Amino acid sequence: MTKKSSKNLLDTIEVFIGQNAVFEGTIKTDKVIRIDGKITGNIYSASILLGANGEIIGDITTEVAVIGGLVKGNINASETTEILSKAKVVGNIRTNILTIVKGAYFDGQSSMTTKEINNGA
Repeated sequence: MTKKSSKNLLDTIEVFIGQNAVFEGTIKTDKVIRIDGKITGNIYSASILLGANGEIIGDITTEVAVIGGLVKGNINASETTEILSKAKVVGNIRTNILTIVKGAYFDGQSSMTTKEINNGA
């Protein structure tokens, strides 16, 4: 996957979990996923875009993570992780590039990696 920004991700979403949706279990996809609802379980995807009202209780393994809502779990992103201004992340982050926008909340440890994380999708 080539480097993607959050703007490019919006153009390539193939899986969408709506605001009123609640899902429990593991999600695996080799596509871009947008989550505005609540997920309890682990997620394996090419890229993930978590909306401001979205919530994930579980671990995320991906290439690109753009987080706008709540994550209670670890994020493993082989390329980049972007924590937006209203986001809250409680868990550890392993990624190649980490961006935390002013106003975001992050409670955990971060470590920089190379692109060796296998996303399992």
